[in-house]
Amino acid sequence: MEQYKIEHGDIVLVVNLISVNTRYVDITVNDDFSVSMRIPVGMHQDMAEKYIHMNESRILEEYERKKNRNHQAIPETMDLVNGRILYHSGQKLPFLGDMNLRLQVKYLSVGKETHLYVDEDSQGGRTLTVRTDNDSQDFLRYCVTRYYRRCTTDVVTRKATEFGKKMNLRFNKVQITGLTQHSGTGISRFSYKNIEIRDQKTLWGRCSRKKGLKFDWKLVMLPVEVIDYIIVHELTHLKKMNHSSSFWSEMEKIMPEYRECQNWLNRHGKEYEIF
Repeated sequence: MEQYKIEHGDIVLVVNLISVNTRYVDITVNDDFSVSMRIPVGMHQDMAEKYIHMNESRILEEYERKKNRNHQAIPETMDLVNGRILYHSGQKLPFLGDMNLRLQVKYLSVGKETHLYVDEDSQGGRTLTVRTDNDSQDFLRYCVTRYYRRCTTDVVTRKATEFGKKMNLRFNKVQITGLTQHSGTGISRFSYKNIEIRDQKTLWGRCSRKKGLKFDWKLVMLPVEVIDYIIVHELTHLKKMNHSSSFWSEMEKIMPEYRECQNWLNRHGKEYEIF
């Protein structure tokens, strides 16, 4: 198998030429960031090399996209007890695909009221501070979960509205965790009754036959592109209540790169069960 290299600054990509019984040339950036280029049997290597140079910019763009979606958000070194994360001051937690949410616990004297607040820095990092007199893991987990639920609610509300307009969906009202939001005059309305943020156990999202949408409270931990994929996936079920070819065609209209997000979720989704 012949190999070529694409060098761009500090980036070096290895392109593997694979001769197959095909009439077309197909280039794929793999999960290990190598590049597979399938060429017709008999294609001269000079022609293949010329084709690589012609498509170098496209290959580099695909590499950058793959790199951004291929990271593993949850470090293997996180402290666990019986398969669940051990919450403590200084613990870094995932937020929008990065480990940039820092937990800070300040213990108060017995009888003091618990308070949660968040500070953001100029680099996009966040510190979630829990001031409490309760040092149990169950209570800290409740506090952290409460914050994530609120953030997921905000993200789902905004993105469901944005994607719903692009998909020409219609609705009467959006009700999320007990809050009802009415759209203004002239704004398209979606065809679902409510959105619920809950502990989904095994599913990141769900669309019921009654057109109610449910999303897992951990959604905001995921990379932005994967969040978009999950939300668009469930909104698409408002049009197609199956996973037929027409369903995926609808998905592709809004997210041409949905397969990459789907693959990322298949590889890394279970990592979030520790929360």
